[in-house]
Amino acid sequence: MANLKNHMNRVNFRITKTVSKLGKVAMIAIIALFIANIANAQVKAKKRQASPRSIKTIYPTKDWVISDFVVTNPKFGAKAKPGFDNRAAFQAAIDAAYNAGGGVVYIPAGNYEFRSTQTATKSVRVRKGTEDITKDFNYQYVLNIPTSVQLRGDWADPELNKGKVLGTILEVRVGKNAPNYNGTIESWWNDSQANNALFTTYTSIADRFIEMKPGTGVTNLSIWYPEQDINDVKPYPWTLFQPSGDCATIEHVTLVNAYNGFYSAPSELHYVLNSYITALSTGLEVHVCTDIGRIENVKIDPKYWANSGLPGSPSLAKVTSYTKANATGFNMHRSDWEYVSNFYVSGYKTGMWVGREPGSPQSPNAQFYEMHIKNCDTGMFVQAVNPYGLLFSNSTFGAEKGGTAVYFYKDFKTSTQFNGVDFTGPIVSDGTDGVISFESCTFSNYSDYALKVNSGNVLLTQSQFKQPLGHVFLGSNVNSLKAINSGYNGKLEIKNDSKSAKVEINNNKEYLFAPIPKNIVTNIKVYPKQLSSNVLKADLPRATGYNNGQPTEDVSAKLQTALNKVKAAGGGTVYLPAGRYLVNNPVKVPSGVELRGTWDVQHYTQGGTTIFTNYSGGTVGEKGPSLIQLGAGAGIRGVTIAQLNLATDGFSANNPRPTPFLIQGQGPKVYIVNVTIGGGDKGIDLASYNTSGHYVDYFAGVLARAGIWVGGGAEGGFIRNMQLNPGYGTRMRSQGYPNISLTRFVQSNCSALKFADVKNETIFNNFVYGSFYGIHFLKDAITGKDPGKMTVIGHGSDGCSYSFFVEDADKNTKITAVNSELVCTKTAEPVRAYVLMGDEVKTNKVDPDAQITLYNTAFWGTPTIAAIINSGTLRFQQGNFQKSGAPGIDNRGGKVHVYTSYFSTKMTGEATGDNVYAKLLPTGVSIELTNNYYISGFRGNNAQPGKIYGSDIVSDKK
Repeated sequence: MANLKNHMNRVNFRITKTVSKLGKVAMIAIIALFIANIANAQVKAKKRQASPRSIKTIYPTKDWVISDFVVTNPKFGAKAKPGFDNRAAFQAAIDAAYNAGGGVVYIPAGNYEFRSTQTATKSVRVRKGTEDITKDFNYQYVLNIPTSVQLRGDWADPELNKGKVLGTILEVRVGKNAPNYNGTIESWWNDSQANNALFTTYTSIADRFIEMKPGTGVTNLSIWYPEQDINDVKPYPWTLFQPSGDCATIEHVTLVNAYNGFYSAPSELHYVLNSYITALSTGLEVHVCTDIGRIENVKIDPKYWANSGLPGSPSLAKVTSYTKANATGFNMHRSDWEYVSNFYVSGYKTGMWVGREPGSPQSPNAQFYEMHIKNCDTGMFVQAVNPYGLLFSNSTFGAEKGGTAVYFYKDFKTSTQFNGVDFTGPIVSDGTDGVISFESCTFSNYSDYALKVNSGNVLLTQSQFKQPLGHVFLGSNVNSLKAINSGYNGKLEIKNDSKSAKVEINNNKEYLFAPIPKNIVTNIKVYPKQLSSNVLKADLPRATGYNNGQPTEDVSAKLQTALNKVKAAGGGTVYLPAGRYLVNNPVKVPSGVELRGTWDVQHYTQGGTTIFTNYSGGTVGEKGPSLIQLGAGAGIRGVTIAQLNLATDGFSANNPRPTPFLIQGQGPKVYIVNVTIGGGDKGIDLASYNTSGHYVDYFAGVLARAGIWVGGGAEGGFIRNMQLNPGYGTRMRSQGYPNISLTRFVQSNCSALKFADVKNETIFNNFVYGSFYGIHFLKDAITGKDPGKMTVIGHGSDGCSYSFFVEDADKNTKITAVNSELVCTKTAEPVRAYVLMGDEVKTNKVDPDAQITLYNTAFWGTPTIAAIINSGTLRFQQGNFQKSGAPGIDNRGGKVHVYTSYFSTKMTGEATGDNVYAKLLPTGVSIELTNNYYISGFRGNNAQPGKIYGSDIVSDKK
């Protein structure tokens, strides 16, 4: 008001001088108009100012909540009021966020009812004789979340609130007993992952509550069906539905009493995490996922409805009685490389079902870490698995009395591996072939037999039975059983009713080894979050809209000013609304500050906040400073970055422009979360400075030469959920992104993950497609030290020339990997291997006592050799060598131990030269082969008699 008075004083002075000329009426009109203009100017200024604080929530959050779209805003009109239908209001807020380029739609705590649906149409390729036609089918939905929009509420963790469901609750009062609650149509589908082969499948046209388009999220809320009655259960449509595309994220969600929970098909990159579900039919269901789906820290249990405290919630006994008779926790059909970790199911008829696509032979492969199923009639039902197999580590499978912990159906004939798994109840296999292997497992609470196997092959290694009798039953068609140091107090009790099974039992201390490590921490205890809730909304020049427009004004200086302003105010967040910004010069995010875009979840390259750059390092090129520099404790979250100049001015996809790293950590506790690179040369540099305590979670995209490089003496860091794939550079090319296919260049030039002088690093559930080195360990360029102790869990290298490369290692190097999937595909390189230890024979860069241990690993693709060992000690503790190369194990200068592994590549001809599973050269030290299964019998080439040894060699001699 003081400013307004000053303006008016000046205006009055000017008007007084002219009043005699204009007259009183004119003067009044001018004053009124001026006041209106001043008021309007102040409103516009307010709009430009940042909200001084993030949105205040009732319940704690892992990050500060920032949203430009609050559903209860009068312009949208949502109401937490009984009887009010919120469908139109919510959809209006969602559509507004989409039209603005993307963002978070926030729902304050309260109960919001939904009482109506909308109609949509899906076109399906249906069969008509030998022809296919396209036919439209209608389905009903309540909310549709378009690309780049996230729906977020105020969520209370029921496990921290005595089971109570509190905060933001969406009440679904529509869809009860819907006839199309799970409708499917027989259809045709071409699989792009199999040379466009044509398959019969079933396409879902089911109704759904929330439809999630590519690049969307539902987070921090609960969904409840108040009219569901445990005494008269009625079907409802799927609660959350990903119909196609990629990047649907569900986080901090409680599904109180869904009939069917989350459905995904055909799709990629779903991510369900930190959520709780009571489902009366199916909790999760996945179909045709062709790029890594992730499920992490999800619990499916009847107690979440029973203990919810919501009106009409039944007793735990009643809900459990129903789910044990009718429901399945997780249905996993075809999924390529599903990553499942810290997953819990209790009180269901079937904890997890694994098998084929309906009407199709396609089945999944997957890895499971800390998978815990208990109190189910059948813990896991395995119908079929693809040749690459299933990996289970540090897990438990428990059946109720009279139930089955794990059951293998007759269609199973490939590979399943259990390492460090505790079974309560029997394992029964009616599979026709393949290998089921157990290492460091325990068996208890079974009635007749712990293992009842009617065909195929079984490997038992260092596994303990808790009862003196009834260990193994071999049915008529079993091919073989091999056991080492397994049984009850050293004795394995077997009933052999097979026709001709080959049975080998060996108890010898010589074959004891360190079991898989337990209690590995996979995530940070305290999620990175700035201390201050200050938010500066930086309304900078940018390109907007769903078009191909590129930004033209470099905002580097203005962005740096905003970052410095927040630092000076005590720290906080600089928020960039949706749009495409041009940043052609380096910026530094100061300590105590976060640079943030619109993405609260992982994403591809559609909508949201994007930083475009032509920066290439200035006069010093790729050795110049990084584009975005993070001071100690600083972070970047929720943005996409793309280099516009990779293939300009004489550079191309075959020779992209070399540039500095896009992001560099310059001190401890820096963090990078939900950042996607839509094309770049180098990603994250955590090697030039000591960044101890760094945290990287869901860094995705395509990089030509470097993904994430870590070193500098850092200790206690986390690299989680990296997702590198050249597809990020070629798919969904719009909104000004360059279209650049880097696959061939990346396969011959990129080192996706590099680790040098780091200690106690946790490397969790990362995936690399198309890289020369998938994961690479080497001497630190800054400290001169070799890698220390680190743990790798759930690493995947696909389409790589060398999937796992140890270039430098000293006697203190100890790298432990669990649940790795290492894949070589045909590249331009003449030699390709899953594992390369040392870059030349007898290299002094790898100490003979350096230790690499791979627990529970799958290998496939087109390697020329499975593993090349030039120095050091390498242990394979359980592996599925679906393709073994020739030779398989090529020991040129170190020690190798291979246990509990399946060599499934058939070899013919004479076992000489490289036509063998294991080869020891005169320069190699030794190879131990113990308790493995070779589909063509053991085949070895030994230049040092006596130096290839182990139980397999003893057995072969017999």
